[in-house]
Amino acid sequence: MTLEPVHMEEIAGIASGIEYADTAEESDEIIHVFEMLSELKEGENLILKAVGKLFRSFVDARRMSLSADEFNITYSSDSGSTNPILFERGLFLDICHAAMAATPTDLNLHRKRTIVCTGFNPAGKAKLPGTEDWKLFDDGYGRSKMIQIDPSLLKIRAGRMVHDYSIYSSESEHILWTQADMDTNGFFIMDGPLYPRQLMYWMGTNSEKVLIRHDKNAKKILQNYIDIMDFHLKNKMPVVGFVKNPAETQIMNLLRKKAKEEKIFAELPWATDTQMFKALLKPEKADTGKASAAEAGTGKAGTRFKITYTNWFLQLKQYYDDDIKTTSPLVEESLTHSFEPEDYTVAFFAVRVPYENSSVVFKIESLYGLIKDEEMRRRSTQKILYELSAGKIPETLLKADSIAKIGGDEKKEIQNLFTVDKSYNTFRWGDFDEL
Repeated sequence: MTLEPVHMEEIAGIASGIEYADTAEESDEIIHVFEMLSELKEGENLILKAVGKLFRSFVDARRMSLSADEFNITYSSDSGSTNPILFERGLFLDICHAAMAATPTDLNLHRKRTIVCTGFNPAGKAKLPGTEDWKLFDDGYGRSKMIQIDPSLLKIRAGRMVHDYSIYSSESEHILWTQADMDTNGFFIMDGPLYPRQLMYWMGTNSEKVLIRHDKNAKKILQNYIDIMDFHLKNKMPVVGFVKNPAETQIMNLLRKKAKEEKIFAELPWATDTQMFKALLKPEKADTGKASAAEAGTGKAGTRFKITYTNWFLQLKQYYDDDIKTTSPLVEESLTHSFEPEDYTVAFFAVRVPYENSSVVFKIESLYGLIKDEEMRRRSTQKILYELSAGKIPETLLKADSIAKIGGDEKKEIQNLFTVDKSYNTFRWGDFDEL
């Protein structure tokens, strides 16, 4: 049964009955929110701090797309997943496939693949391979391995953790494996945040239901990411995490709390940090800072050609749990690192990009140890602005996604190799990604 015109008419009536306040002309009080981001504290804890001058600015996308790329080669990594497969006897498996792409294209680099299968067997009924050594295939261009999560470590979130282990292990291992092929004068774009935040959260908490804090596999994954960052810090090679769908609310929650305590604003209308940045980066508003001649547009372009962006911010804490004091990957004393702890802290800037008939906001992360240098900030910012002027998503990131993705038909074929526990929704809706 489908929706008939009478049903659609009723839904349209519901939608048209919702009234939105007109925020086109924002008050000086609301605009003052941006100034508060210069240094944002919760009690004595510094949460957010501007790196360099606080500003909002823009580029003319048409002009920027015709400029020269400062980097001769760009790299991107991504991974595809089957999503967790649940067996009838309680065994969870997730298989992830990681790849690296380059622009200009490097076929030997593209051919290299890393496959990781993670298993969690709470009842101990299934026998999993006992070795975690790499198995080579495709004449040495591919490698695979199986890792297991100790049954005693998880009382909840088994499917989620199996997925996290597989995807973070495959991606980090593949990046480390292909670093020898990288030109350190290039630019590296990671898909998503710089660090495995889900894994870091559970390693930093004292939960009795997720006990991975001292698990050797979790520690190995986190050490991989530290080693990746050490490579970039040592070689001064720019690296960014391209977050397509930022969903944090930490900054907004804190601003709303301060507004209430200090009676600064009557109302802050945004639910998420992304909504706030989207409003503050309206093209007609984002001209409060003076960008370099290389970055700035003419100012005469229509707003639909403007890409607007902020300065960089240092984000010292991204979790809401009071027990977790930092979002540094250095959560375990046994983890080794070559640089000062503050160098591993996440910094970011927000960028608003015209997209079809609307706009979207991306969060661009990097290492404070890199972007604390003003020239590195400029080059990293300009590179992302150039990429987004040339296409809606960085070209090399799209390449990596297309290489690594496990398609729907492939997922079904893989699942048919196993005895999978299927629910009614599996038969009704088929496979879909909830992660």
